[in-house]
Amino acid sequence: MKRYYLGTFLAALAMFFWGAIFWMSPFPYRVLQHSPDDALAGAALLQHFPTSGTYMVPGKHNDAATLNRLHEKGPIAMVHIQTAGAPTVQPKALVLGFAHYWVCTLLAAFLTVRTSPVVRASFGKRVWFFALIGGIIAVFADFSAPVWWGHPWPFHVVNAIYTVTVWLVGGLVLAALLKAEHE
Repeated sequence: MKRYYLGTFLAALAMFFWGAIFWMSPFPYRVLQHSPDDALAGAALLQHFPTSGTYMVPGKHNDAATLNRLHEKGPIAMVHIQTAGAPTVQPKALVLGFAHYWVCTLLAAFLTVRTSPVVRASFGKRVWFFALIGGIIAVFADFSAPVWWGHPWPFHVVNAIYTVTVWLVGGLVLAALLKAEHE
């Protein structure tokens, strides 16, 4: 059991480092658009979205005729805004991010141990199993915003690539752990 927790911890650590490499590289940001003036755009956002939260434009608070007219005319947006400033790198986010990975690896390892044929499979098949978990998460979670909310696809495709690759990295560690634990 000690190796189980150590292995999931190490898998989360590998995922954490892969995340740092992935998100510090220029690759994910190539699909993002840029405003001509970030300071002016920020001021306009605060004027129209005064409190932290998620806003839909046009909003569902409009009557049906107005909502349909504004929706057809455009623009259509979902704005997630945090009105207070924050450091670019937040230690609390790093701690919570690592905890998030660890909980996910614990759940994935629990699922795998409970599906014993996967545990008895080869190392490659165990890695494939974890990459498949990443694929399921990517298709379900990362692609839901473009499918249901009309978000542009490029950034969500980048997120899906990250989701699959981070589970592949964590899966390499977990696959080695599960073999050592159960053989």
